[in-house]
Amino acid sequence: MFLRNTTDLNYYFRRTNLIEYFDEDNLNKRTKFYIKRVGRKIKDKTLYNNFKYWVLWRWINKNFQFSESFTSQLRKNIRKLDLDLSAKEDNFLYELDELLFNSWRPLKKIPVRFEIEKKEKLSLLQTKVNLHELVLDENGEEKPKMIGTFDAYYSSKKIYFTNSKQVILFKLLYSDINSIEQRRFGTIVRTEKTNYLIRGRNRLLTYVMLQRMNPSLKLDISKIENLYDYFDYFNRIFSKIN
Repeated sequence: MFLRNTTDLNYYFRRTNLIEYFDEDNLNKRTKFYIKRVGRKIKDKTLYNNFKYWVLWRWINKNFQFSESFTSQLRKNIRKLDLDLSAKEDNFLYELDELLFNSWRPLKKIPVRFEIEKKEKLSLLQTKVNLHELVLDENGEEKPKMIGTFDAYYSSKKIYFTNSKQVILFKLLYSDINSIEQRRFGTIVRTEKTNYLIRGRNRLLTYVMLQRMNPSLKLDISKIENLYDYFDYFNRIFSKIN
């Protein structure tokens, strides 16, 4: 994401000549007027536009953090660079906002049709979640076996997996959880008897939900190493050549 690659090999040499105008280290300080003025000096508009994406990409990789201050500055830089985002890049911003919002927003009781325990509080909902059981194949490797697609309601004690009519089909007690592993393809929940893979549209949302509702797990999304790579699968590869 945030890179516009080209088959023109000269571009990769020519873009370095533009660093004298601005780069990832001083981008925050450059104004939109300054960046437009630089653009008027450069005749090759495609070169300059690709250069701006490249600088933004380098800025993201250098400064990425799970915080509202980062997302705010990122949006400012996108506007000042006057960049058009792809659907994937727009989705990244949406998912990051979703994660941040669910990591701190005040917890409110969600009304449901099914019964919960008297002292139990139900506060978070994740829709259309794919739940898999991890089973061992003949080589001893874990493979996902689909259980179903559910709406996941997170309470203070467990996750309720329901259908669209709020009929409970499966429960996962927090007290049964031994460990949580975040992968790029979803969240692995390990219990004493069974291991599960939970995959939502936003691959990291289950992790944040569990972080919020079950503090005893001591999860912290901001401490996941190379967190940005979880949003952009090819980022690590592009980092080696850009």
